[in-house]
Amino acid sequence: MAKFIAFLKSIEDGTLQECLEDSDLKLTEQEKSIIPLLTPSHMLLFASGAANAQSIGFDPKPMITFVYDDGKSIPSAQTYSNALYLYINDKTTNGDLSHDLLAALMNGGIFSKL
Repeated sequence: MAKFIAFLKSIEDGTLQECLEDSDLKLTEQEKSIIPLLTPSHMLLFASGAANAQSIGFDPKPMITFVYDDGKSIPSAQTYSNALYLYINDKTTNGDLSHDLLAALMNGGIFSKL
């Protein structure tokens, strides 16, 4: 959970690219062009299908589910149930979850919706 919160904070304060490059990741040009555009709304849209928090709240309530699966590292979501799935294994525990979250956002088709 700490890595997920750190990812959201790095989006908010504009340090995601710096954080990823500090971990010796070689970012693609596409990743470099998307990172400055990211906002916490992108994560909300990815997980819930809504670009903004609803004034009456979400139904069902959003949840983060940790799934133990050695075969997956890229987070996934089910927007109809407002569920975000974060996979737990050696790669995600010892690796860089921020890069996996970036990949999920880039492949989720959210940039055409905001």
